Amino acid sequence: MILTALSTALTAFVGGWWILPGPLFWLLLVAGIVYLARSRNGRPAGGGQETGIDVLERRFAEGELSLEQYRERRSVLEEKG
Repeated sequence: MILTALSTALTAFVGGWWILPGPLFWLLLVAGIVYLARSRNGRPAGGGQETGIDVLERRFAEGELSLEQYRERRSVLEEKG
């Protein structure tokens, strides 16, 4: 009887402390995976706005601008800063 009560108390103490850290561990693990997946594109996970050079490079890659237009506009953007 005493051994059963002691065993129950010990199980509650040892097993019970995982109630908070266990789910917290999994929550942090999932949040870390999501953060890494979102930041793989080279930008912060919080997002960010496209810079003028980003837009220019995208438009050149899509064929909207000739090489001459691209170089001219890029030089203007680089002068501004």
